[in-house]
Amino acid sequence: MQKRSYTQDAAMPAGRSSSDIGVIMKPEGSMKICVLNGSRQVDKVVGGEWQTQKVLPEAGLPKGIYQLSEAQQASKNVHPHSHVGQVLHADDRHVYQLSQKGVVQHSRSAWEKEPVVGQNYEVVYSRGVGKVKGELTQDEAQKLSNSQSKSHSR
Repeated sequence: MQKRSYTQDAAMPAGRSSSDIGVIMKPEGSMKICVLNGSRQVDKVVGGEWQTQKVLPEAGLPKGIYQLSEAQQASKNVHPHSHVGQVLHADDRHVYQLSQKGVVQHSRSAWEKEPVVGQNYEVVYSRGVGKVKGELTQDEAQKLSNSQSKSHSR
């Protein structure tokens, strides 16, 4: 079995490029969060290549690779609705949340306090404007998610 080495600034094995089969390229500036092996890696497309920006603790997030460019924009729906789940990532303009509907993008202005990655929140929308209703424990978030999925399946 061949041992693979990894380049320091790219999120792929040394000797591979973005044109290789299995490497998904996104437009310049796109970001993804990789939660694997006890860490949370923030990657960004720079100069046509995925580059690791930060490596942080996983913060209790489920393992997976989350493309932030594919996040649903919660504010586009003008009907009253809410999203429950853990914060995946936050930047200056947006907060990304894991919900039953996948990754959801919220405006940073919905949070009065600094969002905590890994913490569960309920974000309620009315007329396209979101507001954090509150922080939730894991059990509270699970119960609320289950009740929302039952009401949507009817």
